Amino acid sequence: MVITSFLGSWIITESVKSPEDEMIELCNAHAKPCMDYWTTDTAFKDTISLEAQAMQLFNKGDYNLAIEAFQHFEPQEKDEAMYNLYLGYSYLKTGFTNLAILHFEESANTFKKFDLIQLSRWYLAMAYLNKGDKENAVQTLKGIIEINAPQRYAAIDILKQIDVSNNPIKSLQLLLGL
Repeated sequence: MVITSFLGSWIITESVKSPEDEMIELCNAHAKPCMDYWTTDTAFKDTISLEAQAMQLFNKGDYNLAIEAFQHFEPQEKDEAMYNLYLGYSYLKTGFTNLAILHFEESANTFKKFDLIQLSRWYLAMAYLNKGDKENAVQTLKGIIEINAPQRYAAIDILKQIDVSNNPIKSLQLLLGL
C-alpha cells in the first residue's frame, strides 16, 4: 500500500515537473561563483583597467555589467583562459547558457593547470545541466570523477541525484533508507 501510493505520487509529481527544471535546480545548487584567481594575483597591480573593472563587477555579482565590461577589452594571451572562465560564468548566471558553454569549453582547452582545467569542466557540466542537456552533463561529470578532479565528490552527488530522479524505485529506497 505504501509502495503503491509512493509510486503513484512519484509518477504524478515527476510528470508535472519538467526535466529541464530539475537540471536547472541542480545547476543553481552547485554552480557557485568561482573565486577571483585573476586580479587577486600578486603580479596584478592594476586597479583601473577594464580587466579590473570587469572583475569588480563580477565579484559583486553584477553579471550583466560584467559581461559588458569583459566584452570591451581583448585579454592578453596568458589571460585568455581566465577571461573565458569568468565570461562563461557571467553568461551562465544571466541565462545565456549556449554562450557560457562555448566559453567554458574554450577555457578548458586553453588552461595549462590541472585544477583550472577541471574547474572549467565543472562549470561546463553546470551549463549543460542549466541547458537541460543531461547526456553531456552526465558525460562531463563522469570525466571529472574518472580523473579524480577536486570536484569529484560534488559530481558524484549530482549523478546520484540525477539517477534517483530518473528512477522511482531508487527514490523509494532512498526514502526508506534501504
